Amino acid sequence: MAHEVNRNGRYYCDRLGAACDFRILDLPSNDLVDWIVFQGLPFDSLYFYGANRPIHISYGPQHKQHIWAFTSKGTPTKFRA
Repeated sequence: MAHEVNRNGRYYCDRLGAACDFRILDLPSNDLVDWIVFQGLPFDSLYFYGANRPIHISYGPQHKQHIWAFTSKGTPTKFRA
C-alpha cells in the first residue's frame, strides 16, 4: 500500500509511505535483514518472521528503523528503535 485513498479521498495511511512483503529464494531472511541493516538502508519498520519466511518492510518519511521479530507464540519483540 502506498498513498492509496479511500472513497472519501482520505489516505488509508497518513504516514504516506509504502510497504511490501518479500523473500529472496535461496537466501535466509535473517541474512537479508543483516544486509539491510549493515548497508544502512532507510526504512520505517521491518518485520522478521523467521529465516525461511518473507520479511515485511515499510518505507516512509520517518525512517524510524524499527525492527520487530516474533517469538514462537507470535509475540512481537522490538529489536531496534
